[in-house]
Amino acid sequence: MTTPPVRKPVKTPAGFNPPAEPPKEVGPLQRAQTFWKKNRGLTGNPKFWNIARRMLAMRARTTFGKSKVLQKPDLIFVATHHKAMTTYFHAVQKSLAFALNIPFERLQGGVLPSNRARMFLSMQGKQDLSKLPKYRGVHVMRDPRDMIVSGYHYHKWTHEEWVHRLDDNGRSYQDKLNSLSKTEGLFLEIDHFIFYYRETLENWNMEDPDMLEVSYESLMQPGKDGIYGDIFRHLGFVDEELELAVDLMRLFEASSRSGKSSGAISQKSHVRSGKSGQWEAELEPEHLAYIEQELGPVLRKFGYT
Repeated sequence: MTTPPVRKPVKTPAGFNPPAEPPKEVGPLQRAQTFWKKNRGLTGNPKFWNIARRMLAMRARTTFGKSKVLQKPDLIFVATHHKAMTTYFHAVQKSLAFALNIPFERLQGGVLPSNRARMFLSMQGKQDLSKLPKYRGVHVMRDPRDMIVSGYHYHKWTHEEWVHRLDDNGRSYQDKLNSLSKTEGLFLEIDHFIFYYRETLENWNMEDPDMLEVSYESLMQPGKDGIYGDIFRHLGFVDEELELAVDLMRLFEASSRSGKSSGAISQKSHVRSGKSGQWEAELEPEHLAYIEQELGPVLRKFGYT
């Protein structure tokens, strides 16, 4: 039997100490402002107003009747990873939950949904599925090399609370990234990805019949409308509810949300670039060798070579 290679333990350089002050509660006005920043291009799209009317009509019907999705016992969810369409699927699922009048939750880390939830978004795909009731899920995976590059650019400016937490030496992850050259900063981001995602992805069950595997890259290609339909049929949507789900996927595509064309949008935007294969222009041979050493099995498991 071949002895597996000994991998060095990689410890994240991010600070995970408690924040110096408890984070302030985000009010409805701030949530509305955040939604507007991420989706400001929608109001200029005539389809937005048509879909909004359909959502309101469907909510009125499901309030006094029963949606076809609710007739099934399954807990339904989408599992994503950081920089792999989390914001996108959050917008779509939250809109669907409103239209269908069903409880929705957005979950961080390994937190399990409450007994009340019927639909949830797993933001890092870390839930223990063996602890869930009967479910139907979709897993969205992106090339880890692109997630690393996208995360590197995003973490240099984001206001997310964790990236500003101080480590034991009094420095935040963002401070460290911005103090380094791009070469060293990308190594830092690779280490963070390894620490946070390697075990999750190595242990991911690709044979689960109740999970539909969808690649980020396939959702960037022509013909993606067919995949939109596959996603929501798998989750139990039919008829007008399925049609609404597919239309919401079209509506919340990156170019519609931002009001700009596809490709690079803004350096300081959650949707910086929707292109696949960014890593080829940004990662150096030394980065790729390190990724192969530490994440090679993960790349091949999900079809990235």
